[in-house]
Amino acid sequence: MLLSIPPARTRTRRLATTALTALATFATFAVGTGTAAAGAVSTPAAPPRLLEPLKPCTYDGAPAGARCGTVEVPLDRAEPRRGTTRVGFAFLPRRDQSQPSLGTVVPNPGGPGAPASRFVNYAGLLAPLLDRRDLLLVDPRGIGLSQQITCKSMTDPLAGFSHPKLVAAIGACGRELGSEAGLYGSAAVADDIDAVRQVLGLDRLDLWGDSYGTYLMTVYAARHSEHVQSVVLSGSYPIAFDTFGRDRLDAGLRAIHLICTRTRSCDGDAVMRDLERVAARLRSHPVRFTVATGSRTYQATLDEAALASVVYARGERSLSAALPSALANAAAGDLDPLKRLASLVMLDVAGLTQNPAFSAPAFAAVMCHDYPRAFRYQDPPAVRRADYRRALSALGPAAFGPFSAAGWTAAGFEGADLCIDWPNDPTAGAPVATGRLLPDVPVLVLSGDLDANTPTGAGRETAAQFPHAIFAEVANAGHTPSGDPCALPLAIGFVKTLSADPGACLRTGTPPPVPGRAAVSAEQLSPARAAATPAVRRALGLVGATAEDLVQQNGVVRAWGAADGLRGGRYAADTATPGAITLTAVRVVRDASVSGTLAPGAGQQLTGTLRLSGPGVAPGRLQVRIALGTGAGHATGTLSGHAVDLDFQLEGGR
Repeated sequence: MLLSIPPARTRTRRLATTALTALATFATFAVGTGTAAAGAVSTPAAPPRLLEPLKPCTYDGAPAGARCGTVEVPLDRAEPRRGTTRVGFAFLPRRDQSQPSLGTVVPNPGGPGAPASRFVNYAGLLAPLLDRRDLLLVDPRGIGLSQQITCKSMTDPLAGFSHPKLVAAIGACGRELGSEAGLYGSAAVADDIDAVRQVLGLDRLDLWGDSYGTYLMTVYAARHSEHVQSVVLSGSYPIAFDTFGRDRLDAGLRAIHLICTRTRSCDGDAVMRDLERVAARLRSHPVRFTVATGSRTYQATLDEAALASVVYARGERSLSAALPSALANAAAGDLDPLKRLASLVMLDVAGLTQNPAFSAPAFAAVMCHDYPRAFRYQDPPAVRRADYRRALSALGPAAFGPFSAAGWTAAGFEGADLCIDWPNDPTAGAPVATGRLLPDVPVLVLSGDLDANTPTGAGRETAAQFPHAIFAEVANAGHTPSGDPCALPLAIGFVKTLSADPGACLRTGTPPPVPGRAAVSAEQLSPARAAATPAVRRALGLVGATAEDLVQQNGVVRAWGAADGLRGGRYAADTATPGAITLTAVRVVRDASVSGTLAPGAGQQLTGTLRLSGPGVAPGRLQVRIALGTGAGHATGTLSGHAVDLDFQLEGGR
């Protein structure tokens, strides 16, 4: 949130949860989107038109055989005189042209702000459907192949390092967009998709939404149900959701408990006690630290909100699995592992502003136009903030335990006060009238049971919006489980047959591994197994721990050019050798460092030359080869002046 009737028919029920009750009390939902009344199909002043004949797609990552085009649509369907905007798309014809089409698959990868054309390889993911079905990738207005919108305020990566800075950047973006700030909501995007459908002469659409795409496809189904053949919603949330994210907090804590229970690597109750202690400490004593990426160093703060962002984890199950050991270290006074996890979240958010394939302005424009709020745009800033604080206070101090209300609501999820500085938009509000059933179209909703971004409860609420939707929880899956080995064939089968077993994925998959507590000194490292002295085995254990740390930071290095070692030093992309990483005094423990170069080799291996130094390790120089999957390796060189040439095995595989 960067998408047949089931054997046991679910009876119609209205949404009536505690979260929605709170929203009804504290938020005002305007009906409509500036294009037409919510839930009603807009009628453009003039039919959409294709600007030129379709041409072979030339953008990076375009599916082979796809043809691209652009449709001109009204910028504001309620006021056509305001001009037009261009909506770009890619169309991939079905492989079997000897038979009639069975329909057209229309996916959206989410965001909001992610282009369908290049953010996910849908041609590969949905390949089993594309023999008899066409694939249509429509980039929402303002994004990708469509006419783009820009905001200077959303290009600063520092906005991703601080909740107040992100709030200010979003408000500034709204002011930059000016009178057009309210014209990029989901209803307008859904009508744009239908405009592309219309000019291409398509009729039966199989909608596939991931993350925010579930919201968008729900809106399309509400507005253009006559063209909907099926809907798959993966990692979904309802039109009316808790703007304060209490369900996400519950889901984040549940994910930790599930991982501990399934891996038997941690005690969920003990982790909760550590979480409570560390949250209280950071609430009163936040810690400043630096995050280095590329040529820049950013100042960051490890505070209660940063800890909350790791619990939220945007539904990334690997972060949930890493949290128990990081909390254990933090409870004992060692904050370095927790700083690492917080920095990964900060860099992930900051990286979106630097990703040319993602539109941060479109993200803001959709969120601030469509999503629930606990304040009114027509009020001045002071009144907005007073209403927001009043809404939080009414929930009581226990609503966000073990966090404070301020700490949890700064975790980084959509809603809360992120849009409190957005300019007044009289048309803002839910794009579909809340509290009523949507059209009776075939719907499959998938939710990962380790997802704190779009929790299982939100998935159930999404399914309840439709008369006969099928809800399927996917065990051990995080956000957007449509790529899960069980969920993907289930969803593919649903598109083909309009039926699915809701319990098919309840006991599948494997939980992410829970790492052990990070060593503080070299003597606490797990020594490698080898026919060698304890000093040599400890040195090889340091090599393995450093390789593991590099694997965790690899994505940051690829995105930013450099990254920090756990306790100091730098990783940097080697400009002379593609794929290689240079290590400069990297410390995963406090009393030893590793320098040199590591590069990926054949068969998931790391190879390179490393120099070991520091009082906690035997100094020397080694040429190493490590198999990442098994932890098996070989080392040659010298340690403390003695020759080394041996095979070794890292504990547990690295």
